[in-house]
Amino acid sequence: MNPDSFVHIAHTFTQHLTSASQNKPSSLPFIRHTLASYPIVNDGETFQIMVIGGSIYQKALMKKAGGTIEMVSHAEGEQPPFPTKSALMEFLANHIDPQVTVVAVNFAYELTPVNRDGMLDGIAARGAKENTFDGLIGQMLGEEIETYFQESHNRTLKVSCGNDTICLLLSGLMTEPWDHLAAGIVGTGLNFALFLGENEVVNLEAAAFNGFAQSDALKAIDAASVSPGEALSEKAVSGAYLYQHFNYLIEQGSLDCKPIASTKELDDLATSDDVKVSNAAKQVITQSASLVAAQIAGILQFQKRDIMFIMQGSLFWKGKTYKEQVAEMVQKLVPNYTATFKRVEHSDLYGAAKLVV
Repeated sequence: MNPDSFVHIAHTFTQHLTSASQNKPSSLPFIRHTLASYPIVNDGETFQIMVIGGSIYQKALMKKAGGTIEMVSHAEGEQPPFPTKSALMEFLANHIDPQVTVVAVNFAYELTPVNRDGMLDGIAARGAKENTFDGLIGQMLGEEIETYFQESHNRTLKVSCGNDTICLLLSGLMTEPWDHLAAGIVGTGLNFALFLGENEVVNLEAAAFNGFAQSDALKAIDAASVSPGEALSEKAVSGAYLYQHFNYLIEQGSLDCKPIASTKELDDLATSDDVKVSNAAKQVITQSASLVAAQIAGILQFQKRDIMFIMQGSLFWKGKTYKEQVAEMVQKLVPNYTATFKRVEHSDLYGAAKLVV
């Protein structure tokens, strides 16, 4: 694609955002969340964070102290599989501190947001891989946890739950006002989230955006995937798929080298002594960075202001010159607005804390 193509993609992304915000047809799911309008945790109270998702779980005790959140303790470990609701509940029973009465859960699986009794909760929509959560799908996660602890352990808890992308966005509130913030994940997957108001946030599910021309490589990768026609932006951009774009060039006879097995290998090949291989790897990476920049530019145009993006993902932060390429392209696409990028330490924990503080 030439640079003008990305101007068009950014404009199209803004159009899809606008349509979604007006409940008109759009490729973006644009999932609205209503946050708690008052603190669930009292000043001086200790509460707990649980991060569920991926291969590693995290837990932390946090204390609300005036206008700050203090981390009292933090631990992590290998997450067991959760094939059933009971497996998850037993895990939580073993890891939730016996003294706390408020728990915030950062849940890295699909949730349909619900405002329950003035706090954010979510209906478990589906699991992934070995974490199928049989018996929990279609039920409200936080409410089910509360019921389990009441009935099985005679404990009264208040449990608020949020998607991992929403928690990433909320972590920015540790240092910035809500109207300066958005969030993005550019790693194995792709997503963005933004604020519509002080107590309303949106999970864009940006992987689903389809307002751009599909390359032959993307068409082939999509056709061979387990979900053809879905998550086209993610298949064009993210670390889970990007190396496959390079392998497509090999399959078509454009490159004479062995197929690679990861986007980390693709990043390494960008500095290969083989100029043809190096240039091809750079082109694949630059295409990804430019498509990400177009989405960021689209968000800036939609919000009509400068924004700090709280970012997560190894491709964005560890890819050689990846962040710099994104920033440069964003500046070209929307010179009237500025995007800055920040990494928040323990964003998974502090973002979940903001669900209840």
